[in-house]
Amino acid sequence: MKWLFFSLIRPKRILRQSYRLYRRKEKSLSAPQKEEIQSFLTNLQSAIIQKDSEKAHQTALLLEDASRKLLTKNSWDHLRDFCSAMLFALVVAIAVRQMWFELYRIPSGSMRPTLKEEDFLLVSKTDFGINTVTRTSHFHFDPTLVKRGQIVIFSIDQMDVSDPDTMYFYLIPGKKQFVKRLIGKPGDSVYFYGGRIYGIDAEGHDLVDLRESDWIQPLEHIPFIRFDGKPDTPTVPNKGIFSPVVFNQMNEPIARLTFQDYGKITGEMLVPMKNYFDAWGFKNFAMARLLTPADIKQLYNNQSQELRIAPLYLELTHHPSLTNPVLVRDEYRRLRPDLSTSVSFIELDQENLDAIMRHMITCRFIVKDGIATRYGSSFYSTTFLPHIKNVENGTYEIQDGKAYRVLWGGITLRLPDDHPLLATDPMNVQLLYNLGIEMDTHFTPAHPSGLFYPSRYAYFRNHDLYLLGTPILKQTDSNLSLYFRREHQKQAASANYSPFEDMGPPLTANGQIDGDFIRKYGLKVPEKMYLVLGDNHAMSADSRHFGFVPQDNLRGGACLLIWPFGSRWGRLLQPAIAHLTIPNLTIWVLFVLISLAYATYIHRKYNKPLKF
Repeated sequence: MKWLFFSLIRPKRILRQSYRLYRRKEKSLSAPQKEEIQSFLTNLQSAIIQKDSEKAHQTALLLEDASRKLLTKNSWDHLRDFCSAMLFALVVAIAVRQMWFELYRIPSGSMRPTLKEEDFLLVSKTDFGINTVTRTSHFHFDPTLVKRGQIVIFSIDQMDVSDPDTMYFYLIPGKKQFVKRLIGKPGDSVYFYGGRIYGIDAEGHDLVDLRESDWIQPLEHIPFIRFDGKPDTPTVPNKGIFSPVVFNQMNEPIARLTFQDYGKITGEMLVPMKNYFDAWGFKNFAMARLLTPADIKQLYNNQSQELRIAPLYLELTHHPSLTNPVLVRDEYRRLRPDLSTSVSFIELDQENLDAIMRHMITCRFIVKDGIATRYGSSFYSTTFLPHIKNVENGTYEIQDGKAYRVLWGGITLRLPDDHPLLATDPMNVQLLYNLGIEMDTHFTPAHPSGLFYPSRYAYFRNHDLYLLGTPILKQTDSNLSLYFRREHQKQAASANYSPFEDMGPPLTANGQIDGDFIRKYGLKVPEKMYLVLGDNHAMSADSRHFGFVPQDNLRGGACLLIWPFGSRWGRLLQPAIAHLTIPNLTIWVLFVLISLAYATYIHRKYNKPLKF
């Protein structure tokens, strides 16, 4: 009886396979051949029923030998068996993948630093519902199980996303799935200040976790990708001008500019706000890039005399407005109305540049023969790729001022602090700050088009100026004091000028959330929709681009990082997720019941006398 359970596994498998093959080939066998095979089948079944391990093994070997001689498979048999096995495996894989769990590979840097390119995740499909198979819907969905801050997986089916189609298992057409962090639930209103999110739910309760929980602390959030968002124009111009232009943010129309026949451009808000920059806290953020003295002279010669000599200057573009709009020729060569903006400057000394490099963040990029390309980019024209000196060929990334060499499978090796990538000279600081996300020289300040601004943002928090998610200029910095003096002089000279300064968080005098302010100026999440944002706002196509995610599109949540091993391995930075839930227990119970039913079926089938 030793090792009885394991010793009978192979005889049982041979019995099943040989019996199926016999029934398939029975008509082509002669009477003596049938009798021989039936004898072996009957004897093997008897030995298995009697749990005679030794006899079962001996008979199984004889049956296997006879099957090879008398029940030889032809090409059609092999093809049929292969197709049946693949079809069964495919059905099971699809059901498991869509209803239970799956392994997900991160394709881009939109969730950095939480998730990086080539990371592998274990994704649970039962965190808040039971998904239907091959359809974007749920058998059951419990919205109370959806957690703000949870990293979710969702289908982009029927969403405004380019190139949504994919192939699963190289055979089945489907829609791509994205991974983002869920920020807002239906009825929530959120407002952005200081890289943080202030929000209230439908009942007006303070969503304090959005700014104070552990998972939010390493992250910063910006309410827009670019000031004009996604501008929609007519397909055909009127007298050479594409007008009117509707500006969409979060894929929702918020403003319109129209070029009138007499040459004037008129604007109107499509949401109940007075100014464009009031929306969701736009006025609290500026688009930022670094300029050399030569850049300042070329682009802003009339203002260059107001600035003292410095290695680099921080250009802040802020307060997008419908007031004083301009005609521009955009990246699609359309001549159309555009928002006006204000521009301010701050002189940066070497200590400021050192601080920027200590907190530098870039995309993952590939260096080949001194030319840098963003990892995963399909843009290979070396004409518009930046040159990086003294760096050997390979894949690199910079995170929080630390440089890494990226090895096989996304494994990273930290480089020494004196590596050429981390040089603090003005040329290298400007290169990495302005081009470190896009790795495209269209984003250099001196590019003739002047259309492209890098995905770098500045904001105030507690009167300190933040770049790269950290306070680069403290409120006591003399350069910041000089900057404020110039801003207030501009404001005094023009009643229409709004200085870029710390407007303060949306809190009342006693430190409580200002619900009325957030209801008026915040972003409200519609019913049965969800707001999702990438942890890396600079590289994320998220709700700021495609809008809110429909409830039916939510497919599950990320559980564990299973590759690569390292400090990030294991549980992800997100709220605790409940596991003893109706969706989770339902799928587990179904799995156990199906497994027991199949085992019972096999047991009864092969413990009954075989039919010949």
